Amino acid sequence: MSNISIEFKPNVKTQNGLKKIPDLVLYSIARQVLDMSYNTIPKDTGKLRSSSIGAGVRGGNGDYYIGSYTDYASYVWEMPQTTNWSEPGTNSQWYTRTIKEKGTVIVNDAVNRAWKDTM
Repeated sequence: MSNISIEFKPNVKTQNGLKKIPDLVLYSIARQVLDMSYNTIPKDTGKLRSSSIGAGVRGGNGDYYIGSYTDYASYVWEMPQTTNWSEPGTNSQWYTRTIKEKGTVIVNDAVNRAWKDTM
């Protein structure tokens, strides 16, 4: 009878890269949704749009969020789509609409970028 012994030594760079990928992907998704939503964020004075971009992507360690610093953003978010928006192409729930319409492209791009940057 013979004994066989196998030792596996993972590549340190690959191992460290794999640990970073989830966080990089989540940040990239949030950033792309924010950027792609810009033109659909309702614009009257422009404060809601500029506040959303100014707030950017916040958080870290796999817990990211986007939003606005205005006190009325949640009210506008919940307005019906039948609202007579001040600018064509704008709508309520702009981040949700962006991820529904472009989610596959956004996620694929985020994963590819994270993989390229870490591996």
